[in-house]
Amino acid sequence: MMNDVLVKDGNNKFLDPRTKLLLILIISLVSLTVNDMVPVVYIRLIFMIIPSVLIIVIGRYWIGFIFMMLIIMAWLVESMIAMQYNPVLTILIFIVAGIITRFLPALLMGYYILKTTEVEQFISSLERMEFPRKLTIPLAVMFRFIPTIREESKAIRDAMKMRGINLKFALKHPVKFIEYRLVPLLNSVIKIGNELTMASITRGLALNYSRTVMTTLKLRLFDWVLMIVAVVFCVLYYLI
Repeated sequence: MMNDVLVKDGNNKFLDPRTKLLLILIISLVSLTVNDMVPVVYIRLIFMIIPSVLIIVIGRYWIGFIFMMLIIMAWLVESMIAMQYNPVLTILIFIVAGIITRFLPALLMGYYILKTTEVEQFISSLERMEFPRKLTIPLAVMFRFIPTIREESKAIRDAMKMRGINLKFALKHPVKFIEYRLVPLLNSVIKIGNELTMASITRGLALNYSRTVMTTLKLRLFDWVLMIVAVVFCVLYYLI
């Protein structure tokens, strides 16, 4: 049996999943660390706005633009903040800006990956990098689990609105509102998790031999250039 079956090209529009995984790793590492030296601080800014640029490229213009401006403003506050004006207010602003610059870029990159990567592509990329099955199967389930939970939460919210459980009800009965919202969601989470796990096993993710792949993945020239540039700038960021 052939290991790869050419059915559709999984790399004709977006980045290769391996490129995305490398980018989210580098962006997370660079965003979490802070270096005040002048050349390095701009490298950090470039890495932090890459996810916003990618989101704009896929057509999510408002989301990408708003979060790009938010990251740039937080970076400016974090880089130019002074303690001499109002120490208490300065610390509060610095904490908020620090949370934005350290965690938001990685979250945006994760959003981009979820929007542009199919489960089959994600699993195939992990298998080509020879990830162990004990790691591949949970990641595959989680990859499909997050969007499903979001849809389920939206359905529960719509059902509550039809029954008159709205913001006014939440202000009058906050405990009941939380109960009505969380209990169905937790039940759905347990049910969907079991269903996704069984579906993954049924599709052969637990097998020890190579599976037939319905999507071909190929690193293009742009993927190689982007990965090399990202690695080089990451090394410079920690060496300078």
